[in-house]
Amino acid sequence: MSIEEFWEEYTSSERALFQKSCRRLLKQTFIVRAKDEDSKKAYYFISKKPEPFSTYFSYIGFDIEIDRENGVVMLRSRGETAEGGRAQVNRLMLKKAESVVLCCLWILYTDRISTVSLTQPAVISITDLRFELEKYGIRDQIDKSAMANILALFSRFNLIDVHGKVGDADCMIRLYPSLQFALSEEEFRRFAGAAARRMMELSPEEEDGEDDDADE
Repeated sequence: MSIEEFWEEYTSSERALFQKSCRRLLKQTFIVRAKDEDSKKAYYFISKKPEPFSTYFSYIGFDIEIDRENGVVMLRSRGETAEGGRAQVNRLMLKKAESVVLCCLWILYTDRISTVSLTQPAVISITDLRFELEKYGIRDQIDKSAMANILALFSRFNLIDVHGKVGDADCMIRLYPSLQFALSEEEFRRFAGAAARRMMELSPEEEDGEDDDADE
């Protein structure tokens, strides 16, 4: 069916939801079912009948992918696949600090979901993130302002939600399952390999010093 035929079958409310959902995907790449009621409504609308969205986005070289287990709809480049067969989502070039923070959030998410149900939110503190960054020797390279900007970027793409001020000890970060799709496996392997090499290069004195910093 053409997009016009799909459009004619929609009610006026469905047309409005279709338009809103398309704009969200173009702007944010991900729609996460668990985020809020609007996101849940958009997720189920798309997942129930994805063909109109695939048809519409095909005109500009994109498609949608639905991960029903994790409750995520994502916009991806049509025909572009990552190693292992996973389609690449809409790409954004990240700075080094942004990439490292994203990798650490990815690690923390996988750690959290290994101990809780997928139906439960994965939540970490800003301190948890700082400790993870410290493992790779870069915590002091990202100040409060830079961290706030990085987390705001990831919030904009529905990867996380930040509750509280980044500089406060009680600041909490909700991690969404869309984090799993923000990095390809190859990108994460490169990060993990570089981090492992750095950890091996640390002398015992340096490691002790880093442990002391973490306790403060």
